[in-house]
Amino acid sequence: MLDWATIPARHACHRNYGGALTGLLRHLPFSWALGLSLFSGRNRLGVSAATIVSVFGIGIGVATLTAVLAVTGGFEEAFRDRILGVYPHAVVMSRGSTFTGYEEAAKLLERVPGITGVNPSTYDEMMISSDDASIGAIVKGVDLEGVEKVSSLRALTKGGSLKPLTYEPGKPMTVLLGCELASRLKVGPGSKVTLTTPLRGVDRGTPSTAKQSFVVVDCFDSGFFEYDSRLVILDLNAALQFLGRGPEVRWIELRFEDLFISDAMQPVIASALTPFTLVDFANDVVAIRNGIDKVIEDNLSDNRAKSVQDLQIATLSAQQSLEYSSAAFGPTQRYRVVDWKEMNENLFSALRMQKVVLVLFFLIIVVVAAFNIVGTQLIVARERVKEIATLVALGASKVQLMRVFVVHGFVLGLAGVIVGLVIGRLVVWGIQALDFGLDPQVYLITKLPAVLHWKDVVTIALSSLVVVFLSCVLSSWRATRLNPVDGLRKVV
Repeated sequence: MLDWATIPARHACHRNYGGALTGLLRHLPFSWALGLSLFSGRNRLGVSAATIVSVFGIGIGVATLTAVLAVTGGFEEAFRDRILGVYPHAVVMSRGSTFTGYEEAAKLLERVPGITGVNPSTYDEMMISSDDASIGAIVKGVDLEGVEKVSSLRALTKGGSLKPLTYEPGKPMTVLLGCELASRLKVGPGSKVTLTTPLRGVDRGTPSTAKQSFVVVDCFDSGFFEYDSRLVILDLNAALQFLGRGPEVRWIELRFEDLFISDAMQPVIASALTPFTLVDFANDVVAIRNGIDKVIEDNLSDNRAKSVQDLQIATLSAQQSLEYSSAAFGPTQRYRVVDWKEMNENLFSALRMQKVVLVLFFLIIVVVAAFNIVGTQLIVARERVKEIATLVALGASKVQLMRVFVVHGFVLGLAGVIVGLVIGRLVVWGIQALDFGLDPQVYLITKLPAVLHWKDVVTIALSSLVVVFLSCVLSSWRATRLNPVDGLRKVV
């Protein structure tokens, strides 16, 4: 096998390589030096056209993939920010039909580390109407004292204040509408709207319908069409008065220090609301043991001789009694915690699936561009057949020649990835600088978002380089299959 360390530069550098390769050999390993020297064109005075085409082919594919990831990630982030501008990070709901003991539960939640805001609210679907239109709406009653701790609602209002919503007995009740909803109803500050609910309360077991006039005080613009076109905000006291249910809310809204810790906070919240002490554990163990003893006594305590069939029937009966027994272990689950991901699971699942599909689809462009390396290296190998033949004559193995072509192809691909990331970054800047308007009724937001994170950049670069490396291995294997005898015949 050829030992490159023992070959003087004057032998390793064929006359067609010139002094440039000699300099590379003095500073780099042989595979890298020879691989980099393959970038020169046929006249050795510049980069070959095939190399330029391959670099920009990979670059365009990477740039397209970068822009796609930025836009899909921007949609996900835009939806999340707009949803959490009006809604909380999580809600606590009662597992019963009503949530009446919410004041005590709210006090317990305020003491939980990691929770920065607690606020009870109602949430009902109703009909809202004006003199010009009637529209289905979602009416939400919020405690004005704590609403800023769980949402950015005040900052989203045109007037910048929620004080006009304050309920004062004896005075007209007021509402805050989404700006799109106000536009559809053709109302503004000072206008009157009517809310109609089919389930105001229960009178003698029969639900009653109620109507109430409200004065519009302001509108809010969250940037999310679903909320701006349907949401109505009331003071919690006004909502309770209108609904006639007494001190009952739909849920308690929560805000965390970090919205991404919602999964870890769920067991902490459950433990705070329904603590399970050692005494409770001991009582549950005793209750289960007593239940098992009673089932065995009722089904298997008869000492009379029994047939195998009787024993089977008795055992099956005992098993069923244990399965449907009322004995339980662990704390009673009175509450349910639903975080922002679960509340909007369909939307975010669709976004994630769309992101994966688009990435795989546009990765095909990178794959096609990367396989152009195969053709480029075959061209290079035919141009350098004399040099390859000389190296083979000196004792170079196919593995050593493959390393040369792998270095050449990988550096070519790396250059393409860098060019693509730069172009992609410029495209993202262009999208951010230009206001590409979107139809909110279709896309739910009004502007095309583009957000590029370092995690996405690393993902694009690594996946592209893996594709490039695989194509390099294939192209180097094919390039080394040329017959070196043909090259030796051309050596002068």
